Amino acid sequence: MKELDNIQCTIEHHATLFALFAKYIIEGLDEKGKDIIYTAVENYGQERGKRMANRAVANGDDLDFINSQAYGEWVPEEGQMEFGVLKTQPELISNVTKCEWCRVWKKYNLLDYGKYYCINIDSAVFNGFNEKFHMKATSNLSFGADHCEFHWGNSMSEEDSKRLVKKKAELGTSCTRDFNFHTAHLLHSISETLEKELGEDGKLIINQVLEKYIELFGEEYLTVLDGKYE
Repeated sequence: MKELDNIQCTIEHHATLFALFAKYIIEGLDEKGKDIIYTAVENYGQERGKRMANRAVANGDDLDFINSQAYGEWVPEEGQMEFGVLKTQPELISNVTKCEWCRVWKKYNLLDYGKYYCINIDSAVFNGFNEKFHMKATSNLSFGADHCEFHWGNSMSEEDSKRLVKKKAELGTSCTRDFNFHTAHLLHSISETLEKELGEDGKLIINQVLEKYIELFGEEYLTVLDGKYE
């Protein structure tokens, strides 16, 4: 086995792990499975948003819209994602025209399963940061649109934009986590939801997912997740 210090998960591992969960859940449970996936993503996103909020509060920052954008926990590698802004008034509307998660799902022929991640992940994180916040994704690349479109329910003035840039500069990389952490969190969170919803049947699905994950990436890419998320 390779030295684990040299093993670094990426979006590819995170995206594939999710899609494998969705595949085996849907294959085993059909429509009920889709409901469980929705719940799993909601739980996972809420956990991420609340973690972001806790960092903001610890830093003495308000749980406002600008800080919800500043305290993000991951940044893409160059060329993985393409983000844009369609409008800033009366509501911020942003888009994504290139997505690494979609590329990965297509690579492994898992797009039909991976797309369920996109339904509520952003709204769950946003609402987890502040329960008063709600946003909508009105289109998704993974469902065949030419872009993902996000309506944030808040405006973004020029002063707001400057404040966001300043806050991100202040935070630097203090809030970001690598994809060993994010993949470990995803595994922990979805497994917890499955065991709660399905009991022993949930554990069987988890085992199926992990067997396939190891087949694709090697056991070291599972072992490296141990202890990364508590």
